[in-house]
Parts: sequence; structure tokens; C-alpha cells
Amino acid sequence: MKKIIILLVCLVWFGFIFYNSTKPGDVSNAKSYSLLNKIRTEYRQLDGEEKKQYNELPKSAREEKLNLIIRKNAHAFEYCVLAVIVSLILFQFGLKGKGAVIYIMFICLFYAVLDEFHQIYVPGRTSSVRDVLIDFVGSLIGICVYYLVYYLFFNKKKRSRGIFN
Repeated sequence: MKKIIILLVCLVWFGFIFYNSTKPGDVSNAKSYSLLNKIRTEYRQLDGEEKKQYNELPKSAREEKLNLIIRKNAHAFEYCVLAVIVSLILFQFGLKGKGAVIYIMFICLFYAVLDEFHQIYVPGRTSSVRDVLIDFVGSLIGICVYYLVYYLFFNKKKRSRGIFN
């Protein structure tokens, strides 16, 4: 039952990524700018040298730069989560270690390429190798996070219970 639930979660996440890719460029941009406005509100509470350096940029350049950062981080985050979910699935089916990493990387990279290919046909969206690389880096971060958590905490619990002794 656990395996089925994790597979369903993975399918839902694939759908979530696909859904985000189907949004036209202006809709996606509006969503990013909405988040940017929330960040701007938090920024107003800051002080110091960082704020001074940021304020020296023209306003439109600042907003475009922040919007780009938000959008690219969202890409990376989607694939970070995807890598964690795929890792969970493979571990549930007994595939662990280096072999699993190769499969996880392949699945995430393959879906990133498909996602970018799909965006060619969405109005206001473009496809770029840079986005594929950002997605892939996000998945590598997800793999590292999953493996660190798994081997530092889960295996530690097993060792303390005497499973490995």
C-alpha cells in the first residue's frame, strides 16, 4: 500500500510540473510578480549595506532580476522535490545506492527535457537548455538531501536498534 501511495504522489507531482508548464508566459510571470511583491514587503523591513547596493540598480532592472531569480528557483525546487519522491519510490522497491542515483538522475533529466519541449508549444513560453540545467541541478540537490537524510538519520536508527550488527 505504501508503494502505491508514493507512486501516486509521484504522478501527482509530475502532473503539477506539467500543469505549471501549461500556463502562458504572462500568467506565469504574474504569479512570480505576486511573490515578488510579498518579498518586496519583507525587504522594506531590512536595512544595511545589502539594501544600499540593491537600491543602486534601476527599479525595472531590480524587479526583472528578482523575478528571474524567483522563476529559476521555482524550477529548481520542483525538480528537487521530484528527485526526493523518485528516491522514495526506488528505495521502497529496494533499489538503493549508486544504481538508484543513476536512475533518479535519468528520470529527472528526462522529464526536464520533456517539460522544456512541451513549453515550446505554450504561448509566451520558451524552451531553453539553461532551464533544463537548472531543473537538473535542482534534482541533484534533491538527491543529496534525500541521501543525507536517509543515511544520517534512518540508518542511524537501524544501527541503534541492532539491525546492522
